[in-house]
Amino acid sequence: MRLLRKALWLILLILFSSSVIARPKIGLALSGGGAKGAAHLGVIQLLEENQIPVDYIAGTSMGAYFGAMLAMGYSAQDIEDLTFSIYWESGFVDDVTRSELSLRSKKQKDDYQIALPIGVNKDGVQIPKGAVQGQTMAEILRYATSNLEALESFDELAIPYRAVATDMAAMSPYILKRGDLAVAMQASMSVPGALRPVELDGKQLSDGGVVNNMPVDVLKDMGADIIIAVDIGARLKTQDELNTAVDVVDQLSIFLTRSGTERQIALLGADDLLISPDVTGIDTADFALMPLAIERGKQASAEPIAQLAKRIHSDDQEKVYLAYQQKVKDRRATLKLHEQFVVSKIELNNNSGLSDEVILSRLQLNQGELLSKAQLEEKISQLYALGTFERVDYRISSEQGANVIHVDTQEKRWGPGYFDMKLGLQENFSDRTEANLGLGFTLTNLNEYGAEWRNEFEIGSIKRLFTEYYTPFTNNLKYAWLISAEYDKRSRRLYGLGEDIEYLEADFSDATFRTQLAWNYKPWQEWGLGLAARHGDIELKGFSGDASYWLYGPYFRFDYDTLNSWAFPTQGKMLDVGLTLYHEDVQGFSSVLAPSFEARWKVPFGWDKHNLNWFGEYGSTGSDFVVPTDAQDLGGFLRLSGFKYEQLSGRYKALTGLMYFYQLHYFQSPVLQAPVFVGGSLENGGVWNSSDEISYSSALWAGSIFAALDTSVLGPVVLAYGHNESEQTLYLFIGNDF
Repeated sequence: MRLLRKALWLILLILFSSSVIARPKIGLALSGGGAKGAAHLGVIQLLEENQIPVDYIAGTSMGAYFGAMLAMGYSAQDIEDLTFSIYWESGFVDDVTRSELSLRSKKQKDDYQIALPIGVNKDGVQIPKGAVQGQTMAEILRYATSNLEALESFDELAIPYRAVATDMAAMSPYILKRGDLAVAMQASMSVPGALRPVELDGKQLSDGGVVNNMPVDVLKDMGADIIIAVDIGARLKTQDELNTAVDVVDQLSIFLTRSGTERQIALLGADDLLISPDVTGIDTADFALMPLAIERGKQASAEPIAQLAKRIHSDDQEKVYLAYQQKVKDRRATLKLHEQFVVSKIELNNNSGLSDEVILSRLQLNQGELLSKAQLEEKISQLYALGTFERVDYRISSEQGANVIHVDTQEKRWGPGYFDMKLGLQENFSDRTEANLGLGFTLTNLNEYGAEWRNEFEIGSIKRLFTEYYTPFTNNLKYAWLISAEYDKRSRRLYGLGEDIEYLEADFSDATFRTQLAWNYKPWQEWGLGLAARHGDIELKGFSGDASYWLYGPYFRFDYDTLNSWAFPTQGKMLDVGLTLYHEDVQGFSSVLAPSFEARWKVPFGWDKHNLNWFGEYGSTGSDFVVPTDAQDLGGFLRLSGFKYEQLSGRYKALTGLMYFYQLHYFQSPVLQAPVFVGGSLENGGVWNSSDEISYSSALWAGSIFAALDTSVLGPVVLAYGHNESEQTLYLFIGNDF
């Protein structure tokens, strides 16, 4: 009897084991398609609701992201929460915010707002391998994976996983099956031309959609019995949709991707599922429509997944699925994640002209410091904001119980010489147009401290040449020295010279030389002490009397700027103060001490989309010449609106005002990021020739209303109407010159 009982138990055990073994292994193939990839999440949600286990995952591009999150053991709700916490549009823009830039970089970028994707090195003119280098996308994917340590095999994940990229040299699929999960996802997602290829295993890897956008074959190799393939790829355009050259090029790209997808579809068997959500109306970059894509995914997969559940479910399906979930949970528990960690050691792999000491000083990582992943990313961003790097990456590894931070820096390989441009336009529709075009060139990393040689050339209303050598001389970059030379020629209208004369036309040309010692107490704050000399000529048109002069003497400057935008700031503060003890020597006229003082400030306040800026400026000159050699000007938009540009001129100026603006809309795309504002201003100030004349009663009131687009490419574009006590003007501005 005892033997019979044991035999029965053995038979039951075998039968139960057979039912578990007999369960078919299910593979999930997720295709690429940018924002349309959110349809995958709808499929994942229904798989979870129908208790269908997933044993293998393979994904391409955005499918690689959703597949990786599932492979890490996240639930459908976890993936949804994580996905919607990410600002995906930022992954296609590597520019750091203005607030993160150094004071020097802010001023340069405010003036020369167009960064050209052109560089110069010993091999000649170079361009980068992608419009975007992937710095921000790498940050997004590290955040999503919680700094998961590199794996010997992606089979070690909670669910075995593969990502597909394209080997750009061989134009063949490259299967990512080990290493850093975030790097694998980025390789699979790096759209050629838009995002720089990922260099891995000696290859240049880009978006896998080019060669295999729905990796059915990969799942078959992994051992899947049933494959659920989700196809969100674009379909070929119809004859009526081929209207432009862009449409034709896009059609070729779709054809290449579609051809690969059709080959994968041909591999599907009778038991496999092909789910094709209707993603019509959702473009690759429409991340705001991801909730709609999720619903489309659920709609397309509801019936086939329900039918699959009926086919594979056993009588004890709930127990089987609970056992599967526990297995996934147990495997996830073995993954080494780093949400928060203590820094034990720092290892730097420096591929730049900067010294290791400079980089580590800027990074400000300290052994024994407790950091969150967000705090570490902030430190990496501070280093990247130096502007000299193509990429700054890191990974965390556990070595003998210690957390080692491996930091890799790669200098821009299309440098060290870089070009940028400025475009400035001021139009008042009734008088002359002020327009300037400038080209800048910066030769960087001339020494281990990151010395620069900056050059600028401008034509238009202002003719200008500028050259400057700037070098820090300490590892923390706090102390620096510069020397510069500048030639400037411009025509100005001199007002207020007499009741019978509206204005005189005058040509001012001058050459200025400076040398300065600077103390950058903080990246956004600088104290400067230097010497300046300016030689100039003033030619009054229609008069025979010209003047030649020298201004020279020591100067002091203090600059503080944490504004997040120069033209329309919503956060931060700005204060510039300068005092120059000029000695003025006008040929044949006088030689006097002519101190010059100037100050500007801007303080924003905001609530929701409403913003208020308090701004102002003050200036004075001790020039004794009939035409001040260092004249103080007002006039133009926000500088006593209603007057023409620099219409008011004298020895003293004072201005204060409030500007209100409301964010009406926000254009967001990988190409253009631009808030749209409407607003107005109230201003009070004046220009005087004597300090005795300065009074509130002699100051003028002015105001404006405007509409503006603060673009990421050209800077602000502003259409404004200005009105004061005596005049009114319509303005159009492009650039930061107002």
